[in-house]
Amino acid sequence: MKKTLLIFGFIAIFVAAFIWSLPAPLDNDLNQIGNGKKSVVFIYDLNLVVSNQQTIEMNNAKAELGDTVNYLVSRTGYPATDNFIKNYEAKSAELLFFDEDGKMFKRRFALVSAAELTIILASND
Repeated sequence: MKKTLLIFGFIAIFVAAFIWSLPAPLDNDLNQIGNGKKSVVFIYDLNLVVSNQQTIEMNNAKAELGDTVNYLVSRTGYPATDNFIKNYEAKSAELLFFDEDGKMFKRRFALVSAAELTIILASND
């Protein structure tokens, strides 16, 4: 009985640690581009490991810059975002940077660190 409780306790701790380590979800409302804040859009591809790593870096940058920037994702293979990807000729694992008026000023492929994201977003003033 004690062994079973101990095993369930370890499993519960493992599950809680796993859930806690997941990156916070990023918004996918691309209509926020050009709303008076800079925006970074990540072309998220579920089939690429770098996609999860990049969202972690974006969340780290978000923790530093807060709500002064729109952190958005556009998932490949979704009809709602296919037009966006097509219009900007974006590729999987690419980040697109937009100014406050919605004009794209830079694009980079992942993996872009939180520090680099902060520099890019602060430099185009």
